[in-house]
Amino acid sequence: MGELTETVAAADEAQVLAYLAADPLLLTRHPALLEQLEVAHAAGSAVSLIERQVELLRGKNQRLEARLEKLIDNARANETRADKMLKLALNLIRAPSLAAIAATLRSSMRDDFALDDVFIGLHPPLFKRHDIDGIVPIDVNGPIAKAWDNFLRTRLIDCGPIDAARAKLLFPKCDSVIASAAVVPLERDKHLGFIALGSADLERFQPRQGKVFLEMTAELVSAAIRTRLA
Repeated sequence: MGELTETVAAADEAQVLAYLAADPLLLTRHPALLEQLEVAHAAGSAVSLIERQVELLRGKNQRLEARLEKLIDNARANETRADKMLKLALNLIRAPSLAAIAATLRSSMRDDFALDDVFIGLHPPLFKRHDIDGIVPIDVNGPIAKAWDNFLRTRLIDCGPIDAARAKLLFPKCDSVIASAAVVPLERDKHLGFIALGSADLERFQPRQGKVFLEMTAELVSAAIRTRLA
């Protein structure tokens, strides 16, 4: 008998909901009923339906304001990042030599992006010199190639924490202890080389982070290097 009563009650409730959905102006035509209806409050007290609606709308408005504020903050951050990328692009274009390109990238990453060090590695036979600070030829049988064999094979961006031994290979002169890094290919299809950006912040580079900034940086550096190698 109890189950039958619950079934009937559920059916009646569904009919009421369906009726209200089909006639949304019903309560507008009967304002007195709207004011008399009460809804149980979370605290246990009863409030009118209008008060409850106002409460719900206020909560929704607060959530929308918070979301809008977050979108505005993100837009400002993206605008700032775009300005810094434009500055980097202009400075790389004006760099007169490979040494200047390396110095420009290092200063930009440190001053504008709060990174601790950078590495530029180029594949022979395009680059065999050892006299340019910040640019290293990648010996296929050397320790760097062995430590990043999977990256060199897949040519996919590698982001995340980095152990001390591998960090020392890429950033031997850095005053800070590099805890995370992003290794990014230069001209993935042509195997020009790769750059590595290092940070003392363990959380700075994460495996699932966005890659747009890293890809743009690599494209700018690749274009500048190609011009000086020609």
